[in-house]
Amino acid sequence: MHQPETITAPDELSIRIGGNDVPMRLFHNPRARRYILRITADGAIRVTIPRGGSAREARAFAEAQRDWLARQANRRPEPPLLPLEWTEGTQVLYHGTWLALDIVNFDGRSAARLGGLVVPIPDSTIDNVRPHVEAALRRQARQALSARTTTLAARHGFSPSRITIRGQRSRWGSCSPRGTISLNWRLIHAPQSVQDYLIIHELCHLKELNHSPRFWRKVAALCPAHRESEAWLRRHQALITG
Repeated sequence: MHQPETITAPDELSIRIGGNDVPMRLFHNPRARRYILRITADGAIRVTIPRGGSAREARAFAEAQRDWLARQANRRPEPPLLPLEWTEGTQVLYHGTWLALDIVNFDGRSAARLGGLVVPIPDSTIDNVRPHVEAALRRQARQALSARTTTLAARHGFSPSRITIRGQRSRWGSCSPRGTISLNWRLIHAPQSVQDYLIIHELCHLKELNHSPRFWRKVAALCPAHRESEAWLRRHQALITG
């Protein structure tokens, strides 16, 4: 399997932005059609070099975008949420960890790789693989979240009438008066502990269809770290509304 080749020098490159030396990592991807500039979750600059490109041209490309990089750095007190287009080097939140997308050769065709997830893609979509990767994430979420809800329901004595995995644009999950638990597939972005909390939260609504003190006592008994998980969901609300 062909991997994009790292061509960064042994002493990591850097670029001067706003008075600071910011690490810059160069990656060669023969399937890329153009130079691509990204700021990674750790604040470094990543430049993807297309076929026929060079490290010198990559540095010049980044230097030409210095003002844009400075603006991006100034608005980054938190890791970035998901950009509209995903391509080589894009940082995607996956099970609570920011991972860089790689474009690789898989069984003779192009594929996007996110951690252990490998998604075949048409060459024509290499500049934006988000639709294909998100479709794979949705499929994974349907299976994993449904199975986890069934497991936690059995463990704690709940009996939902139905479990659905949807794409809500305003909430992470819900419980209907008829006992249907609906979860947002974008929970696949969250750590497992946060996924479990949200599932337990909705399961507790089967007994208390409100947010009364009695409801929160049930949640706290089953998920002592519920406040931390609730805070994570609030901080990342833009994942479902953005």
